[in-house]
Amino acid sequence: MSTILPFTRLSTNDARSHGNDCAHRHIRLAKHGGTVSCSDCGAALAPFSALSMLAEQYGLALSQIEHLKNRLALADARILELSKTLDAIDNLKRAPKQRSTET
Repeated sequence: MSTILPFTRLSTNDARSHGNDCAHRHIRLAKHGGTVSCSDCGAALAPFSALSMLAEQYGLALSQIEHLKNRLALADARILELSKTLDAIDNLKRAPKQRSTET
């Protein structure tokens, strides 16, 4: 018969595997030791995991900036449209006054 080989569980830097609620969103870099750790809980983090997390946050920030730029462009267009409408209303209100003074 075959033999069953026991595998040991490897620890990861994922917050869910630590059994705590820390997502390691605030990292600290030790320049001299070249280590990365969580500023909140003090856990040592794998540099690649920290870099991956930062890259993901950077991508989310860029997409948020793009979304806000689009909203700003729409708001600018709406302001321009409303401004033209107000100008047209103002011109209509002034037109009868100008006609009455001409007669």
